[in-house]
Amino acid sequence: MEDGKRSAFDVAREALLNRYGTLDPDRMRTLGADDVEVGAAVNIAQRDGQGMPRERRVILACPPTNMNELLEGTGNPRYVPTVEHSLTRCGDCGTDMWIGPRQQAVAVRAPEATLVLCMVCAIRETERRGRCR
Repeated sequence: MEDGKRSAFDVAREALLNRYGTLDPDRMRTLGADDVEVGAAVNIAQRDGQGMPRERRVILACPPTNMNELLEGTGNPRYVPTVEHSLTRCGDCGTDMWIGPRQQAVAVRAPEATLVLCMVCAIRETERRGRCR
């Protein structure tokens, strides 16, 4: 910010966060965001990726390959990844997990602005940030 003026990225970030409460593309889509808004969020995350602290990175939570073992006995339906999903490893614990095509695209475009985590580690990270009780 020079001369007291905010950048277009800062204004857009604030507007998207106020409207959707997140810059996570998948969550934004479920809340009604269009492709322009999602694209803006990805661009903001990519720009912010230079030296972005962990606490500000977007969490991309992915189901571990043992998801059905974790769901056993809960009454939830079995998890079946689509043919578009691919295997990757959790950035924290290294467990194998499934990543969807949109999450993969965001992770590739903005690696320094995202945390690709299994759902278990994503919950832990959210709790560390104080946003899950």
